[in-house]
Amino acid sequence: MINSRFFRGFLAVATGVSLAGLTGCSNLPGTPKQQGAVVGGLGGAAAGAAIGGSNHRLLGALLGGALGAGGGYVIGANKDRILQKDTTGAKTATQSAQSQPATAQQAARATTADINNDGFVTLDEVVAMKNAGLTDAQMLERMRATGQVFDLTQEQQQYLEGQGVSQQVVNQMQDLNRETRDQLLNQQQNGVISHPQSQQ
Repeated sequence: MINSRFFRGFLAVATGVSLAGLTGCSNLPGTPKQQGAVVGGLGGAAAGAAIGGSNHRLLGALLGGALGAGGGYVIGANKDRILQKDTTGAKTATQSAQSQPATAQQAARATTADINNDGFVTLDEVVAMKNAGLTDAQMLERMRATGQVFDLTQEQQQYLEGQGVSQQVVNQMQDLNRETRDQLLNQQQNGVISHPQSQQ
């Protein structure tokens, strides 16, 4: 069962981060409305992660719950970050995406989609790859090369598509590194990875 005290507290934190995220995002690609939808979607993503019932929810709980409020911009994370429930790293990745989004030049020089090598992939890094002129196949290969697992909310998908990222890339992202994803889901189901509310 969901710990209601934790859930209310988590949504309050998520909402606070969402509102804070609406300021200082002038460098992030997209209109303020698009950015707001992505950040504002965090509360809904957290709720879905906590009360949903599918395998998608399980990974959403890892990224949106175990990794904390960074879930609004974080769309991928490596296994170690997830196992360590690295909320600090997720928040730092979000702040970096907001204040210093990846550029097309940085994306062109990078070898993976984790352009700043912080163990997370954020929305700005995917947009930067697109702006660098990478093909769909190249973008997917760079995401696969991170070894990370990916999970996108509907708002995040719409944001990426609005920035010119193809539907093919968006659709295939969540199937990348499937073996690692399945291992993490199994570990959570077996109690190796605790549910987010156990952190309180």
